[in-house]
Amino acid sequence: MNTSSRYESLLPLVVFLGACAASINDPVAPSLVMLGEWSYVSPHVASAAPTLNAGLRVQIGIDSLDGMHFSGHVTLWFAGDVGIPPTAFGRVSGTVDGGNGVTLVIPRANEHALMIMGELAGDVLTVVECHAGTEPGPFAARTAFRRLKEDS
Repeated sequence: MNTSSRYESLLPLVVFLGACAASINDPVAPSLVMLGEWSYVSPHVASAAPTLNAGLRVQIGIDSLDGMHFSGHVTLWFAGDVGIPPTAFGRVSGTVDGGNGVTLVIPRANEHALMIMGELAGDVLTVVECHAGTEPGPFAARTAFRRLKEDS
């Protein structure tokens, strides 16, 4: 009997078991906390006169993780009653620190990228600071992005 052919049939099993063992021992990426769809709606400002301006409404999908880094894309952007197509934005990227700090960058065509620093608590990312270059950004301090729940 040829022993090499007997062991060749075990090769797929050895590869499978090795992959399983590696996935058990791999640490979970800290950026996993950002995975999913995030939504921002600016606080409603009461006005005596009717207005079409509904404030700022943004959705971001985080779909890629690598250690402390994550990336995704803008899926929705409405400023008042004007929508901006997601193609007007570059690939969203960011990092998580060792605690609850998150930095998020949203590149915009022909404008300074938006830099958002925030604190994460569960499904809420509270904006600490936001700017576009040296100018203040559209996300006010102490407002929040909320993770959208998947329908079950």
